[in-house]
Amino acid sequence: MTAYTRLEIGLAIFLVAMFLIPCALIIFVSAESPYYLISGEPVREAALAKGITVLSAKDVTWNLPGAIGGKTYVLSDSSGTTVTVSTQSFDSAEFRDTAVQLYHSFPVGRGKPVGSLVVVGQHLVYVTPADSAILEQIAPLLRQNTSP
Repeated sequence: MTAYTRLEIGLAIFLVAMFLIPCALIIFVSAESPYYLISGEPVREAALAKGITVLSAKDVTWNLPGAIGGKTYVLSDSSGTTVTVSTQSFDSAEFRDTAVQLYHSFPVGRGKPVGSLVVVGQHLVYVTPADSAILEQIAPLLRQNTSP
């Protein structure tokens, strides 16, 4: 048997660290969003509070387990920018979290939509496009609803 050199031991420690550090960051940085019921329509309320016009709203139910209904809104701000915002309510945290995992399982450009997904209580809120100024305006009000 040969003794391992310092270089080999250092390389082994480096490889293990390169695997464990990202895993630890994911575990410690990502916080689970609590599941709780929010009454009303948080997106409509946030939009109206920020002076954003709701051009249309229609009922929709996503084809996912546990989805119990939501709305698709078309919002417009004073500069004429429009975005589509879809919400969906889920009957349990497990179904809501499964939908989030499904969304993140697709790589960008290969089936993954180009919008932004936000968790608000029992709702998932999906905004297209993700870099919209309207999302920046309503996001702080939606974040206020992220704790029971």
